[in-house]
Amino acid sequence: MAYEFSAQNHDWDLTLEASHVLLMLGQLFDRSSTKKVPRKNFSCLTGSMLLSFCAIESFSASVAFSMPSEDRYRDFDFEKYKQAQRFWDKIEMLCSAIQINIDKSKGIFQKIDEMRRWRNLVTHSSPYDIPPTIVADTVDAPRKLHKPFEHKQYARTTDVQNAKTFYLTASEYIELIKTRSGIDPRATVSYKVG
Repeated sequence: MAYEFSAQNHDWDLTLEASHVLLMLGQLFDRSSTKKVPRKNFSCLTGSMLLSFCAIESFSASVAFSMPSEDRYRDFDFEKYKQAQRFWDKIEMLCSAIQINIDKSKGIFQKIDEMRRWRNLVTHSSPYDIPPTIVADTVDAPRKLHKPFEHKQYARTTDVQNAKTFYLTASEYIELIKTRSGIDPRATVSYKVG
């Protein structure tokens, strides 16, 4: 007897859940009075923020993958989507197909762009050099010397509030795309007796 097997793997929901778990741990460590906790807190919050952005990318890819099998999106070119190199090219392709206008200057897409920039700081983090400098004031000088480089340091914005914002933004984006597209991609498997 032969069996027919088919399956789809979508793991965006695992990524979003992992982000939530790390956020909860980060909040727990944030409230702790133990001296070793700040490193754990930072690690959890960094992981949560990064995975929130990854959930947006993963969910978008799952929806794009599912679109050609839906009648109303039959013309959606998933291969073209996969070949797009830039994050915003992919999001614009997806949102255009489901008739969502993107405005990166406000609202959810502004938050997503802030998340993307933060993610880039993490993944492309580079050292910088402050050459020997004569300072008159040892209290105020370090802040002034580091000021031009602050925008390169992802750690400055890694905190509970930003981790919550990232997670909630990812959740809001996922709900928006699900609602507008009518697609809720989930891992599935089926067997048929042949």
